[in-house]
Amino acid sequence: MSKKASNKLDTWGNETTMNMNPILYQNILASPYFKSLYEKKTFHEIVDEIYNEVYNLAPFIKGTAPSTAFCCLYKFWTLRLTVKQIENLIDHPDSPYIRAVGFLYLRYVLAPAQYWDWFQYYLDDDTEIEISGGPRSQKSTIGKLCRMLMTEQKYQGTMLPRIPVPIARDLAKKMDEYEKEARDHGYDDEEEEDRSYRRRDRSRSPDDRRDRYRDDDYYDDRSNSRRRRDDSRDRRRSSSRNRYRSRSRDRRRYDDDDDYYRRRRRSISPRSRDSRYDRDDRRRRSHSRSKYRDHDDGYNRRRQRSISPRSRDGRH
Repeated sequence: MSKKASNKLDTWGNETTMNMNPILYQNILASPYFKSLYEKKTFHEIVDEIYNEVYNLAPFIKGTAPSTAFCCLYKFWTLRLTVKQIENLIDHPDSPYIRAVGFLYLRYVLAPAQYWDWFQYYLDDDTEIEISGGPRSQKSTIGKLCRMLMTEQKYQGTMLPRIPVPIARDLAKKMDEYEKEARDHGYDDEEEEDRSYRRRDRSRSPDDRRDRYRDDDYYDDRSNSRRRRDDSRDRRRSSSRNRYRSRSRDRRRYDDDDDYYRRRRRSISPRSRDSRYDRDDRRRRSHSRSKYRDHDDGYNRRRQRSISPRSRDGRH
């Protein structure tokens, strides 16, 4: 089998209507928005359109007017997506609505016997999505959407392709076994992540499959990088502590010096301080008086000599 043939997605049912409800199909064809998608010719252009314009998964917006999500869904059908393109959709990292449109595509075009092979790996995906918009919006998850698509015949007011009774019973049995296994054994985070991103062997070559442990050097490099960041953070903390301690020592030394001088000033009693100042003041005053006293004595002696004995006698 050639590589091109192995990449073809096996479809089932009506090749024209995509197994859609006739009313929904006719309204999509008559929609001005769907007609505006004619100029978009590639898979990636429609993916970008979903990323920019789709905010919920309701099939209708007002009355019977088809929604943007379902117009893009049918546009994908006109492109006849391959296995790799479908895998690109349901594992797309940018928007959960790109993934949800991929699951709706599988529900409409796959044979019911193939549902379990595609949906089983996403039953516990808790990525949140909005099923219907408006003031009473209905929210769900990717996992709940996959469960509903495998078990329900209706979706938001429109009919889904019919699942034959034997296949519906088989799907319900597999779902019960899956739930029982999860309850009995449980899964740790590592196993759950591995289950969520497991690939189907028939749809991808071993080189293309996602493998969590594909590159031991990658994880070693991450561990070494984390260790280097931790060491650098410890060094910065140590340097900061040393600077803080140095500032604290300087502050304590300054405070100690201040305390010393304050204590020394307090240790000198007011009496001793006053007596010391009084002694200095008395010494200065006595020196000044002695100087003036000597000056006055000389003046008085000279004056007494200048007064004649006669005048002294007459004065007396």
